[in-house]
Amino acid sequence: MVETRDFDLFVAGKIGSFKGISLDLRDECKKPVVKNIQNFKVLTKKDEITALAWSGTEDILIGLASQKVKISSFKAFSSNFDVNCGSGSIKGISRYNCKILTAVESGHVKIWSHSEENILSTGNQIEKMRHSSFNCEIIGIGGKENDLKLWNLEKKICTFTAKNVKPDMLQLRVPVWVSDLVFMPDQTKIATCSRYGHVRLYDPSTPQRRPVISMDIADQSFVSMSLAPRDNQVIVGSGKGKITLLDFRKKGIVQHYKGATGSVKSVECHKTEPYVVSVGLDRHLLVHNFLSKALIRKMYLKTRLNCVLLHPEAFMKVAEHKSSEKDDSDLEVVHDDYDEIFDNMEVVEEQPPRKKAKIKK
Repeated sequence: MVETRDFDLFVAGKIGSFKGISLDLRDECKKPVVKNIQNFKVLTKKDEITALAWSGTEDILIGLASQKVKISSFKAFSSNFDVNCGSGSIKGISRYNCKILTAVESGHVKIWSHSEENILSTGNQIEKMRHSSFNCEIIGIGGKENDLKLWNLEKKICTFTAKNVKPDMLQLRVPVWVSDLVFMPDQTKIATCSRYGHVRLYDPSTPQRRPVISMDIADQSFVSMSLAPRDNQVIVGSGKGKITLLDFRKKGIVQHYKGATGSVKSVECHKTEPYVVSVGLDRHLLVHNFLSKALIRKMYLKTRLNCVLLHPEAFMKVAEHKSSEKDDSDLEVVHDDYDEIFDNMEVVEEQPPRKKAKIKK
């Protein structure tokens, strides 16, 4: 029986494809396991998957552009229902207590339960909705000419509205297009990225509504964002195939991760292991080493990809393998096939060089 724990990650595409992937990062020669969970024969253009999220520990919430929601338990698609709220595709989906939370492009947020349905109208079109993992009552939204807003689901009120930065040096208004956002680990700040190349940090705990830090990356259009394993750092993916690590303390770029050739639609960092996983319109799944920037895996998956979702225990077999190879002195023992070859080679003693005789003139 196939279950979520059998896969390290899941990807979803623009044609509605939904795949589970298992990777062994220890062995480059070992082929990854890729399973098509969604039957391709029943897919149409309306089945584009635009949002993925965990529901508990095993089930996955799947949001479609056609405003349908599926719940995959990997034994079957246990639920399939229509949102029927507002207009546009689903821009965010999550679990809220024992309910399901969906947000559509028109700005309508719907809370589902067996007994009732609550609809929250945020007023403007949104590009992304994120649910805070630190306070389940708070969500963040943003979109084109719709700057960051925080909403309290329990009280149904907007608790924070960001204010645009000051006009530029020509006294022209700076355009707004929030494409993604993340809640920072300190539980007070929120970071956003923009289609216009802006990455900003807000602190709603202070009276200041403008960003406390704003970075402008020239000639970039950011479409995805993820928290980095280090504090005060985020990873952003651009429409030009750039994956970049940014540091709010240094207020600039730390490093780039190469390999993408199309728009990076989704990027996610592992919470405990140093891995960065990304997918995009170039049909490739990329796995980078967060520290060394090395491209560990590059897989062609035949379809344009919108979303990637990491299992909480993804790549943990790598960590177990490394820990089993350490002795009491915590030194890593690396077994290489070349060591055995060199050990069995015959030792050849090198003769000392002969001294050249001096020619008397």
